[in-house]
Amino acid sequence: MRLKKLLVVCLLVTAPAHANEIDNLVNASQDIRNTFKYGIQAIAGSESYAAQGLIAPDGTVTKGLLDKVKQDAYNAAVLAVQNQNYTYDPNSQQYFEDQASTAMDVVSETIDAYVDAAQVLIEVATVNEMAVDASGAEDDRQAMALQEYIAANDVTLEDQEVEQYNDALVAVHEATQVAAAYMAVANDESLQDLADEMAFDLRVTYQEAASVFFDAATQSVWISFDGGETIQGLNLSNYYASVEEILVEGEQMPFFQSSQESGCWFAADPEACYEDLYGG
Repeated sequence: MRLKKLLVVCLLVTAPAHANEIDNLVNASQDIRNTFKYGIQAIAGSESYAAQGLIAPDGTVTKGLLDKVKQDAYNAAVLAVQNQNYTYDPNSQQYFEDQASTAMDVVSETIDAYVDAAQVLIEVATVNEMAVDASGAEDDRQAMALQEYIAANDVTLEDQEVEQYNDALVAVHEATQVAAAYMAVANDESLQDLADEMAFDLRVTYQEAASVFFDAATQSVWISFDGGETIQGLNLSNYYASVEEILVEGEQMPFFQSSQESGCWFAADPEACYEDLYGG
C-alpha cells in the first residue's frame, strides 16, 4: 500500500501543470462529440429508412440532443484553457552551443589547411632571413650560401600556390566568423532570449531548425524552421572586435608565437628568445 501511495505522489509531482485544464477540455469536448456522433447516426439511419417507408420511433434522437450540463461543462473547460498561461523552452542555448562546437571544429580544419598552404611562404621567410644576413655581411659568403639554397630548393612562388594560400587564409577568416557568431549567441542570455522568442512565436523548438547560417553582409545569424521559406535573424553588429584588437590578441597566442614570424623561429636560441619576448 505504501508503494502505491508513493507512486501516486510521484505521478502527481511529475504531471504537467496544465494537465487538469487540458484533460477537462478533452473530456467535455469528447462528451459533446459523442452526442454529435449519435445525432449524425440517427439522421443517417432515419433518412435511409424513410426512403424505405420505415418510421423512426419517438425518442430516436433524444440521446443526440445537447443539454445544459454538457454545454456548461464544455464552455467552462474552454475558458479554463483560454485563461491558462502555457509556455515551453525552445532551447536555443543548447542549439547554439552545439553549433558553436561544430563550427570550432571547422576552424581547426581550415587552420590545418592554411598551415599546409603556408609551407611555400615558410620558404620565402627562410630566403628573406638569408638575404638579410647576406646584405649585412662583409663579404659574399652569405650571398653564395643564399644562391646555393635557392638552387637546391623550390623557393619561387607559382600562381597556384599563391591562390591556394589566399583561399586558405580567407577560409580561416570566414570559419572564425561563423564560429564566433554562434558562440556569441551561446554565451549571451539576451541573444538567447531573442532567439527563444523567435521560435516561440512560430511554436517551434530549435530541435526543429532546418538551417542556420551567419551572413557577414547583414552581420546576423539567420535561422529557418521551414526549410528556407522564412528566416529569422539575430543581429550581431555589437559583437565585432576591431582589426587592431584582433592583431593584439593574436600576438599573445601560441599559434603566432610559435610561428616563423614571431621573431624567434630563426634565432640562435629560440627557447631563450621566446622567454625574453613572451615570458616562456
